Amino acid sequence: MSHLKPEPKYQVEAEHHEEQLSIDCEKSVQEIQIEHVPEGTTGAGKALFMLLKAFIGTGVIFLPGSFKNGGLALSIALIIILAIICTIAFQLLVTVQAQIGGSYGDMAGTLYGRYARYTVLFFLIISQMGFVASYLMFVSQNINLVAEALSSCNPPFESKYWIWIACAIVIPITWVRKIARLSWCAIIADVFIAFGLICVLYYCGAQINTHGVGPDIIIVNQRDFGLMIGTAVFSFEGIGMVISVVEGMKDPKKFPKVLNIGMVIITSVMVLIGTIGYIAYGDEVEASVVSNLATEPLSVTVQLLYAIAMILSSPFMLWPPIKIIERGIFGTKRSGQLSLKWKFSKNFVRSLIPIVSAAVSFGVGADNLDKFVSLVGIVACMPLCFIFPGMFHLKVGKNIWLKIIDIILILWGLGIMGYTLYVNIESWLGPQSAAEHVCRSMY
Repeated sequence: MSHLKPEPKYQVEAEHHEEQLSIDCEKSVQEIQIEHVPEGTTGAGKALFMLLKAFIGTGVIFLPGSFKNGGLALSIALIIILAIICTIAFQLLVTVQAQIGGSYGDMAGTLYGRYARYTVLFFLIISQMGFVASYLMFVSQNINLVAEALSSCNPPFESKYWIWIACAIVIPITWVRKIARLSWCAIIADVFIAFGLICVLYYCGAQINTHGVGPDIIIVNQRDFGLMIGTAVFSFEGIGMVISVVEGMKDPKKFPKVLNIGMVIITSVMVLIGTIGYIAYGDEVEASVVSNLATEPLSVTVQLLYAIAMILSSPFMLWPPIKIIERGIFGTKRSGQLSLKWKFSKNFVRSLIPIVSAAVSFGVGADNLDKFVSLVGIVACMPLCFIFPGMFHLKVGKNIWLKIIDIILILWGLGIMGYTLYVNIESWLGPQSAAEHVCRSMY
């Protein structure tokens, strides 16, 4: 992507090589996945499409399971409330970017100094690696379902060991130095995800039509709704895309309207999938609704394609952590093009990053997928979605009423993060007994 940026009003001296990281390392996976669009050439329609592509992806398949934690009515209300708050936070972030320019990390460094930049980089790292750990759990679960369906309930090994097979596929892809060479991976993953979401809606509708409403639908779940909030915030994973879209627009002044329209569509899709999935399967809905699909050739195909999509998406998700960590260890002068020693050393570091994500995924296990997704949303995504935008705008804003909104947003982010983290930790300490897995063979 083009790195030309408007001249900021505030300047911070770059004393270290790490100050250059934002150019290459602070791009979210959504920025990397979309096709190159030179800055200042994107119209409002394409900007809207890019937003929808960033936000409507893998996270939404976890929403039906999260609706079980929140209850049907409360979950719908919370999704809408969170969407409104996220929209306000994104609008504030765009206002800051218009004043000082730069990426998410650039703004942190400009407004609060070098350590603020490092803090943003840290949350970008744990969010992206947390996404991949969640994906690997999902992959292991799906591939095991496919293996059971095709082997008459006699898969070659336990579900969790598929994590390492998926990791073995991801590792060599992370060695590719130019992410543009992997654009075909992103295209295939997007097509498979879109096909999967359509099939999920079809199967949920067919389930309701054939069997009626699922068992034990809860309207309000006062005990576990904190887990639902974390999963919902996890689903708003397109925060890093916002600034990129603004920089690419012909007329950035139109972006607030584009963002509002986009968030209405995104919220509608999230409510639709969460609601229809929960109504279809009720209390039996899995952490990933794809696991609930009836065992037949089409559903098995969907499960397999979704697993492939997650594997192909993982290198893109890991790209920001890879670049941040690699630059932090090797700097900018130790090039693999000049020395095989540095090339193999960098490949080793690049291999460790998906291995760490896989180890976390293996240790947590697919049975705890819903709680882990919620934890990633709470710890990694809430600061990026709520706290940092409020902090940035508080520094540059002049309007007293907007400053009050900034403070409320920061306090809200800290408060809801603390509460939901408490609920999440409690769920780990006192886990409910998991339902016994029932193998479903296709033969």
